Amino acid sequence: MIFSDELAKKREALGNHVTDFSFTLSVLLKLYHMHMMRSAQEIGLSGGQPRILMSLATKKLQTQKELSEFFRVKPASMTDTLKRMERDELIERVRDEKDMRNIRVSLTQKGMDKFHAFIAKGTSIDGVAFDGFSEEEKEICIKLFMRILDNLNKELQEMRE
Repeated sequence: MIFSDELAKKREALGNHVTDFSFTLSVLLKLYHMHMMRSAQEIGLSGGQPRILMSLATKKLQTQKELSEFFRVKPASMTDTLKRMERDELIERVRDEKDMRNIRVSLTQKGMDKFHAFIAKGTSIDGVAFDGFSEEEKEICIKLFMRILDNLNKELQEMRE
């Protein structure tokens, strides 16, 4: 397997304790996460804000409880994040028209603009990741990752049964 000199040294230090697959996947995820977090910071977002923006861009009005359950975070953590996002005018809270006791969260125009900026940055990171790949190679790579995800998910589901 071909790694840069720095990664090759790290890989060698781990010896037979990890497979090339687990090492490569671990480094890939870490690097991708670092790129995405840097992109988020460049447009003024922090922590879990990008994923909340994505969720609200997809499903317009959600309760705080729905968001906490979907992202599997404690309600108090979601409260803190949403307060910051509201302070930064990325979201707004609106009363549910059908049940005035419920408050729903929605994106403001500023939040939607940040969401689009983040998506554009993510697309450019994908471009960097697939630099030098043909369209066919990209499709094959994604299909292989999907098969790996399916296999791991199937195993997890079987463990739960």
